[in-house]
Amino acid sequence: MVFLIRTASAEDYDAVNEIIRYGQEEHAAMLPHIFAALDRVIAMGWYRSFSDQKNKVIFVAEFDAIVVGVAMVELKLSPNYEALVPRTYAYLNELAVAPTHQRQGIGKQLYTASLKWAKERGAASLELNVWEFNDRAKAFYYSVGMSTLNRTMTIPLST
Repeated sequence: MVFLIRTASAEDYDAVNEIIRYGQEEHAAMLPHIFAALDRVIAMGWYRSFSDQKNKVIFVAEFDAIVVGVAMVELKLSPNYEALVPRTYAYLNELAVAPTHQRQGIGKQLYTASLKWAKERGAASLELNVWEFNDRAKAFYYSVGMSTLNRTMTIPLST
């Protein structure tokens, strides 16, 4: 299967939202006290903020002129605390592939494009957040060489 990885345009907004919505629905089903089920997951203003392409980028995977995957990456600075070494890192906000096109290497190509983009901008690392229930995502990220850096723990305070 031949697909193209390219930088997203304004015209890709609806397709990107549709792909990310699949993951949002899964998260809302697993953690309804945290995630809402939405038709529009990405606000237009946030989407447009990625158009600078110096510090943020959206990559899309296209197959037969249809967007089938997306990666949203941005550069961030470490918090300004004396106890932390100042560093710039890349943060992968979203990586999603349409259910009809999963397990065909698209996610790996989007990840690779994100990694390359981050390296070209001098990022010290590429980081992301994975929710504990998401075993498929964790397995994917381990398979491309990522490791767990920290863990957020919680306890509900209401019944």
